Amino acid sequence: MKKIEISDRQIKGEASLNYDADALYVYAKNIKYVESIDLNDVILDIGENGVIKGIEILDVSKKFHIDKYDLKHIKKLNAKIEITSDIITIKISIVVLKRNRTVERQTIAKGLNDMHLASGVVSMEC
Repeated sequence: MKKIEISDRQIKGEASLNYDADALYVYAKNIKYVESIDLNDVILDIGENGVIKGIEILDVSKKFHIDKYDLKHIKKLNAKIEITSDIITIKISIVVLKRNRTVERQTIAKGLNDMHLASGVVSMEC
């Protein structure tokens, strides 16, 4: 498997909610998909040249301990992806509007860097 270089950068993405599947996908446009890493139902998509393509969060309402309906009112999402030679950690913060007030929730996904991605830090937001 080839080594993918991850550059330290910030990526602006767009969010897409699949309400029925309880899945949220945050992705950057115009980046060709190459491969994925599954970190306990948080899937990190890698694009060409090691650029982060997106993050898919399965069972999103359970991961953030928030009602599925409230996910229709996402105001902000930030993800910080930290990659070391051994571990990939994704810290995700989501802000939703619930009864005219904002509610923030966070979750963390960790897994082995078995794809041997280069170390680095990437932030993604939408």
